Amino acid sequence: MEAKIKHLEKLAGELIKISQDEDFLYRVEGQNQWFTPNFVKHSLDNIISEFLNVTALKNWLNNYSLSNKYSVGIILAGNIPAVGFHDILCSYFAADKVYIKLSSKDSLLTQTILNRWVEIDPEWKQRLEIVERMGKCDKIIATGSNSAFNYFEQYFSKYQNILRRNRTSMAIVHNNISAKELDSLIDNIFLYFGLGCRNVSKLWIERGFELARIFEASERYNYFFNHVKYMNNYDYQRTLLLLNKIPHLSNNFLMLKEDNILFSAISVLHYEYFDKDEDFLQDIEAKKEDLQCVIGRGFIPFGHGQKPSLVDYADGVDTMEFLLKNDSIK
Repeated sequence: MEAKIKHLEKLAGELIKISQDEDFLYRVEGQNQWFTPNFVKHSLDNIISEFLNVTALKNWLNNYSLSNKYSVGIILAGNIPAVGFHDILCSYFAADKVYIKLSSKDSLLTQTILNRWVEIDPEWKQRLEIVERMGKCDKIIATGSNSAFNYFEQYFSKYQNILRRNRTSMAIVHNNISAKELDSLIDNIFLYFGLGCRNVSKLWIERGFELARIFEASERYNYFFNHVKYMNNYDYQRTLLLLNKIPHLSNNFLMLKEDNILFSAISVLHYEYFDKDEDFLQDIEAKKEDLQCVIGRGFIPFGHGQKPSLVDYADGVDTMEFLLKNDSIK
């Protein structure tokens, strides 16, 4: 374990170099226009500070009795930069053989990280294989859209598995929310253009809150005006709302729409009003299968939605425990 932690400490140094390589960051954006240099850098910075922090790693690993008994296949999503790093990190410590199917949307960044990793740890190179098609392995971790999830359920039912589908996040906004909290909430909404499952797509707002405060706080993201894909989505969604005469508010790059639906389209943020906490608590319970995070006082702090730690497992399923579990293999 100590040797692997030292390898990861060196990997952190390599990721710092990657995050400072402007030519490489623009190449990543060339592959996927949603992966802008600032958002790729944000993802790498979080990996470095939260996942590759030596003290955090030691504290995290002390919770497990590590062994490498089983092979695992990992099918990665590509909605945000290096989104599968945590699954790969868990497998580094807890799997005997690791097969990875890269997402075409994130292949350059993740492949580059893996290349630096195996240069640091040659033993890892012997255990790791990038594949185009998942073959025989003991366990599967697969992340994708709802339609992909249905395919995963059929194809990987014979394996021990963690299968993930679309999820999203909501936030609770009280009237006395501070300017700092509101500023952090805006990051929860706009980071990665809202494409992550930890991004907020729905607000529960205390009645009396001035919606103009959201628009005012969001102005630092007005550079989205210059992002063609984002603004194409905005124009399309705005047209639909106008044609259907659906009431909404806009600042020309974000629309606020009163709606009880949890999921919202890119550039659209749904909201509902609450008078008492029971209103949103009931909604959280009713929609828990579709929720990744709840942001707000008493929940995940504002600004931390897209700053997961080592113990913030996707869908609340402990990936390390899954990989180490001694169930019989089919």
